[in-house]
Amino acid sequence: MPARDSCLATRMSSKLHCDDFEPSPVQPDNRPFTILTKGHSMLRMKLIPAVVMLALLSPAAFAHAAADASSASKASGVEPAPAADSAAAADSKDRNRAAKAEASKTLAAVVVTGQPVSFTNNALPPVLTKLSAPLTSVVDAVNLLPGVNVTPGGVFGSDDWSVGITMRGFTQDQLGFTVDGLPNGATSYGGGAKPNRFLDSENMRSVSVSQGTADISSPSNQALGGTINYESIDPSMNRAVAINYSTGSWQAQREFVRYDTGALFNDNTYAYVSFSNTYNKRWIGSGSNGHTNRIHVDSKLISYLTDKLTMTARLSWDDAYENNYNSVTLAQFKQDPNWDRLNWNWTGKPYVDQNFVQAWNTVRQNALAGVRFDYAPSDTSNIEFYPYFQYMKGSGGWLPPYQLFGVDANGQLSNARPAPGGAFTKAFFVDANGQPIATPTGCGNPYDATCYPAGATPASSFRQSLYKNNRYGFIAKGTWQIAFNHLTAGLWLENLDRINGRVWYAVTDPSLNWNYNRPYYYKQFNQQLNTNTRKLYVQDEVHLGPVDVTAGVSKYLVTLTGKNLLNNGAQFASLNSDSGLLPSLGAVYHLNRHSQVYASVTKNFEPVPDGVVQAAAVGTDISHVKPETSINIDTGYRYSSRDVQLGLSVYHVRFANQITFVNPQSDGVTRINYTIGTAGTYVNVGGVESKGVEAIANWKATPHLDLYASATFNNSTYLGNINGIKAGNKVAGQPSRMMALAANYHDADGFQAGISGKYVGGRYGTIDNTEKLPSYVSVDAYAGYHIGFDASNRAVKSVDLMFNVTNLMDRRYLGTVDSAGTPGYYFIAPGRTAVFSIKANL
Repeated sequence: MPARDSCLATRMSSKLHCDDFEPSPVQPDNRPFTILTKGHSMLRMKLIPAVVMLALLSPAAFAHAAADASSASKASGVEPAPAADSAAAADSKDRNRAAKAEASKTLAAVVVTGQPVSFTNNALPPVLTKLSAPLTSVVDAVNLLPGVNVTPGGVFGSDDWSVGITMRGFTQDQLGFTVDGLPNGATSYGGGAKPNRFLDSENMRSVSVSQGTADISSPSNQALGGTINYESIDPSMNRAVAINYSTGSWQAQREFVRYDTGALFNDNTYAYVSFSNTYNKRWIGSGSNGHTNRIHVDSKLISYLTDKLTMTARLSWDDAYENNYNSVTLAQFKQDPNWDRLNWNWTGKPYVDQNFVQAWNTVRQNALAGVRFDYAPSDTSNIEFYPYFQYMKGSGGWLPPYQLFGVDANGQLSNARPAPGGAFTKAFFVDANGQPIATPTGCGNPYDATCYPAGATPASSFRQSLYKNNRYGFIAKGTWQIAFNHLTAGLWLENLDRINGRVWYAVTDPSLNWNYNRPYYYKQFNQQLNTNTRKLYVQDEVHLGPVDVTAGVSKYLVTLTGKNLLNNGAQFASLNSDSGLLPSLGAVYHLNRHSQVYASVTKNFEPVPDGVVQAAAVGTDISHVKPETSINIDTGYRYSSRDVQLGLSVYHVRFANQITFVNPQSDGVTRINYTIGTAGTYVNVGGVESKGVEAIANWKATPHLDLYASATFNNSTYLGNINGIKAGNKVAGQPSRMMALAANYHDADGFQAGISGKYVGGRYGTIDNTEKLPSYVSVDAYAGYHIGFDASNRAVKSVDLMFNVTNLMDRRYLGTVDSAGTPGYYFIAPGRTAVFSIKANL
């Protein structure tokens, strides 16, 4: 991977955040190896304090819930009955409970063609989740849906940095994600989080994708290209315990346990809490080749406070340590497709050990909590209020093969450490007293020991980037049925405080290991970035016979500020990034009870990211930057019956005002006065145009056999000429063709098996289209057996055995395009991986 010190200049054309963004003007490294930066310190195993869980289950806070009968059908290995059949079986005490039970089962048995809305919306058939082992990230679940491509780097999705998601020409930082209706926040490495930080796979009930356009009430300010929504299972009506143990390739091991309380407090409350511990080694290398360790807690509670007021609370905690993967060039991959150029043996040479894998690490702690109140004042109205809070703390680390020392008034090396935020120079060797030695004049290689006096020893540092987020807000939404109008109006408010800093530690003795001295010897920067988001929207849906017409409008009010915490919190930047009015218009025509056609046009919006504001700290001109927008046109056809679901969509997306960073040397391109700033500028140039067709089909061929297929034909091209991009070039990392096929078999005796294959066509790896990646096919399979026991056996109700294999054919291919570095670098997809799981329901 290219040096992270040059990250800003090389990849701001993609607008994503860089972990290694330098907020001080430093000269780039002249080292022969490529470097990735990430987190620090070994994961200390922690148990979540019992008080956190007890607070969630406290009778003083909650009081009544609905049953989730779908858990019993899942445990049996048989798919739930269609929602229409399940309503009669619901054991409800009142209208609200019946509606909740019905909604729960509808989601559990959701058809692949999604909801009858005016935009493309596809849901994953629940049976397809069995193709993924329990320890796999929930992000992988959408990979078989049309339009979506999830590319791996680490096995099981265990290295978030190397996981990529694309959809209709957009990347993960341009897609919205929600978990149980809560906004996921940013997904970028520098302080963001993907849905796997908030949900375990065993607790995932459903996942749906709105390609291109989201529901107008969706709380996301980065959904230029659509949204992906995850829903967790509801607590069971009966007290139960589920225990799952998995073991497999790369020393993988996972323990999972979930406790469902059943009915509490006079049948007023239902809840569960689950705990999982996951471990696996990196799939590349041997010996000290790095690992991932993740501790996760999910908890959920549903309570009926009255017959009109329902409360749903959720809390998740995630504590992860990840050793990372490095990206490679196409030539390096062809030379050795099993090595990412990281080292797992310590050499004592800092310019080599900068690639020592154990120091390439990510440490993240995430908590997400929300309490939703649903109030139905009448049969024709409903009000929702949903406050939430997310906490994130993390770090990323790397071993620079030098130490930093201050410079005097003449710019010459001093023997003192630099002042916080002050100027510095690099020292590659130190003397016996630890004092820096300037690189001698005429020395062609600063790492060459022969350039320095006898007794000089090489220097090394451990550099740690620090992240801390506090994100809090609430969602307020109301719906009213007035005559033939279904009105929706709402408000979303969120405040994000993101603190980003960087500190340097001196490695004690680089000849032995990477142990480093505390405290840090230099704090490079410490910044607070605040994003204040307000969204207002209103929509009317009119039912005119067989036609449903929807018209709505939304508006964002976004304010961003940046403060320098090394300078008593002095503000260095402020930017308003409001949207105009964002219209949404659509229609659904119901041909008959099974078929419908639809069409919609929607304008989406993404405000200026706070990374742009952060760049202003070093003099980068941000006065020209404006929010990004996209126009999404969707047309399609849906068919849904008991045994067959079909979907076909045609889309056209035009993404405009793409935020692009331009170096000062590019003055001739933009004719901007660069004397305003010292480190380039941001401009809105061009964008992306995507056109294509998507198809999906799900068929219950026999009572025991389900068949599934999806196909995508996409053409995404750049619209502007800048930074090596030429109008008409294909968008890097976006496949033009994808196809997925799957078959699942289950019989009455408890045996079940399935297989899926996904074809991904060729993708250009570089924005100038000079390098194209070959197509690939990845095949996954599983086989399992469900053993049910007599109801009189109170100890164990059932046991499920499952064997999963991903990349069954052991193909080597390049997965994620490393958009965070110099174009032309890619993460290698993992080889064949097998996992055996045993689950007991008590």
